[in-house]
Amino acid sequence: MIRLRTPDEGVCVVDDLVRGEVRFEYAQLGDHVIVRSDSVPTYNFANPIDDADMRITHVIRGEDLLSSTPRQVLVYQGLGAPVPSFAHLPLLFGPDRKRLSKRHGATSVEELREAGYLAEAVVNFLALLGWHFDSERELFTREELIGLFSLERVNPAPAVFDAKKLEWMNGVYLRALPTFDLAERLIAYLGERGSPLASQPDRVVEVTPLAQEKIATLAEFEPLCSFLFGPIEIDREAWERVAGHERAGEILAAVQAALAACDWTVDAIEETLRAVCDELGLKPRVVFGLIRVAVTGTSISPGLFESVHLLGRDEALARLGAAAARL
Repeated sequence: MIRLRTPDEGVCVVDDLVRGEVRFEYAQLGDHVIVRSDSVPTYNFANPIDDADMRITHVIRGEDLLSSTPRQVLVYQGLGAPVPSFAHLPLLFGPDRKRLSKRHGATSVEELREAGYLAEAVVNFLALLGWHFDSERELFTREELIGLFSLERVNPAPAVFDAKKLEWMNGVYLRALPTFDLAERLIAYLGERGSPLASQPDRVVEVTPLAQEKIATLAEFEPLCSFLFGPIEIDREAWERVAGHERAGEILAAVQAALAACDWTVDAIEETLRAVCDELGLKPRVVFGLIRVAVTGTSISPGLFESVHLLGRDEALARLGAAAARL
């Protein structure tokens, strides 16, 4: 085992670009091990040698490594190598103010990609963890971040990884995409995950405008819009909430008859279904709620009139008929 001789007295001063001047008493450091008894060099010895060999000028890392910095500075000095500038960034905490870990959900880039987050939204979100430009602005392009970012604006306090804020930010980016661009990303995302929806790319393009204002991640597209791609399975709980209405059969019959005769445009479908509500003397939420579950299988879906239009007259009427038969 080999140790590095540390001065008995004095102070190692580290001018950290985030934390300012940090002082370490040599008397508190001791003679630290640089080569273990198995002849393997330690991190605090090998790392400075590697940095010196590569002529590293800045070391940017987490604050959990701050305590190892004076030991590494001694190695740089022992080698006669320039000491790089250090910047120790704040650690990431979860909303519970505990160190970020798996229990807080997706925490790696791969997991965020799998969850349907856009790269540009993730970059924007991560840049704001411990850094800010001003107290108002939160949305930045990558080019803007490159131009504006500085270590001097990094807050040394721990940053909170707020998953809800990331989801909100991703939704903002997603809705700002040109619709065809979003459709292409959805097709690629669905294909990478083996979704059957990926086999109908033209249909994804058709449905994307309907979903764009409703989803916050790419992963939300399939559960929200799968009813537009093939047969549906009626959600039992959703069905029981609407099918128990005493006039459910009358409602479905009136809707079928009205849709069978109307022009097949979104505006005409909306006008027709609202007219059914007036004729039956029922509130739209009652009539529309029953129609929604009948044609989509669930109580949560994109716009009702647009959904019925995209299904097509024959499929919409067939689903309404199947729902009537369930009563």
